[in-house]
This record gives sequence, structure tokens and C-alpha cells, in this order.
Amino acid sequence: MLIPTSFQQLPTEKAWLSGELPGSFLASHGNRRPARLWIDIATKIEKVLESCELVPVLRILEQHNNEQDNKKGRERNKSPFLLGPYLFQAIYSVEQKKTAIKGMPVLMRRPAELRAHFHEASAKARALARLLRKGPQPSVALAAHDEAREAVTPFQPCPTVQSPHRSETVKPLAELLDTAAASLDSMPEKILSAQQRAKSGARFELQRLAASTLVRRFRKELNRPYHLHVAAIVTALSGIHTDADYVKKIEKRNLPATALRGQSS
Repeated sequence: MLIPTSFQQLPTEKAWLSGELPGSFLASHGNRRPARLWIDIATKIEKVLESCELVPVLRILEQHNNEQDNKKGRERNKSPFLLGPYLFQAIYSVEQKKTAIKGMPVLMRRPAELRAHFHEASAKARALARLLRKGPQPSVALAAHDEAREAVTPFQPCPTVQSPHRSETVKPLAELLDTAAASLDSMPEKILSAQQRAKSGARFELQRLAASTLVRRFRKELNRPYHLHVAAIVTALSGIHTDADYVKKIEKRNLPATALRGQSS
């Protein structure tokens, strides 16, 4: 599949999902191929994007991306706003949580034991960081910030540590250990919340994650939350009827009141 010379939303979404768009983490690298789960998720997302309910949404995004091209003197926008990475993020997060709970014995402990485990790990990471600061210490080269990777990690209990810049960054190991310790401190509540939500079913978790992710990204990228359009996407993705009121409720939970004031669909 070739990427169109003038921006078109659906063909570009499909190019990203097939790994043909530069920067897509679904691309093959030499003999390495995307995991079977990743391919299955991409196939599901492509079918969702082809549904007639999403035609108005794709038109809005297409117009936005073309406007971005025009602002750059018709130079192609190298980072167009695509739905694919965020839909992938939502589905993958649900699947990963199910796998993590099954594969890590510590996640099966009682809440108090789980908190104690991560508190101990965090304390040891900080203690090692203090020790390293007393003398020479290794440095770690962080690869350039990857927006595609960022799209997958926000809902993971412990996100990937990335360079804050679009170029390689060298950080002292002690600084990375402090960052890891902060993530470990926050993990128990995220895991326990995920386990609690999982009791209501993966589809409802997917509904919540998709609504939360998309309304936030629409507000940031398009300057409007598009509650009705987000609801249409979530319905197509999760198979659960979702209306604008549900999306507004999810957004209200995640944003301070001042961020919502004066804005509407």
C-alpha cells in the first residue's frame, strides 16, 4: 500500500497499521516481525476504521491534517494525527493487563502485600541511587523520544522511560533509578484499580480506556473534545453502546474542572 501524495485519513491510517508508514512500531525490521497479538489488534482496528459510523470522524481528522499541511507551506505533515495508535493503545493495554496478572505471581497477592512489595522495590531503587551519587556511576543512553511508543504506554502500570527530547539523551543511572522508583510507588494502586475494573469485563475496560484516551487527545490536537464523535468510535471499538454523556463523565473524572470550563462538543 502506498501512502497518498495528498493527505487522506483512512489510507494513511491503514499504512500505519500495516507498518508501511515511517515511524510505525508495527513495521518489520529485518527478520523481526510484529508479534501475532499486535497484528491481530491492527486487523481489528482497520475493520473499526472502515465502519460507516466513523466516516464523519475521519473527515474531521482529514481536514485537520490537511490544514496542518497548509500551515507548513504544503510540506507534508510528518506526524499527522491518527486514530490507529490510540485505538491500539486501548486494546493492547487491556490485553497486557490480563497477561500480566496471569504471568506475575506478585500480582495475585492481597492488596497490602502488593503495596509492601512495590514499596520495598522503590526504597531499594532510591537507596541504590543515593549510593551511586557518592562516586562514579554509569550513564545510560536513552533513544530519541518515540511518540508511537508513548501511545502504547500511558495505561501500563509502569511506563517505558524515554528520552524527553527528539534526540538521544544521556542520563546518569541514579536519575533513572529515581524515575523508576516513582513509577514503582504508583504501581500498586494502578494494578489494584485495573484488577477491580477487570471484574466488570474486558469490554467495559476497553470502553473506558478508549473514551479516556480519545477525548483527551481530541481536546489537545483539535482543541475540542468532540464527545459525540468519540462516543461513535468507542461504540465501534468496544461493541458497547456509548453516548456523549458517558464520554463527558469519563473526561470529567480525568480533568480538573478548570480545564473543562467554557468548552463543549
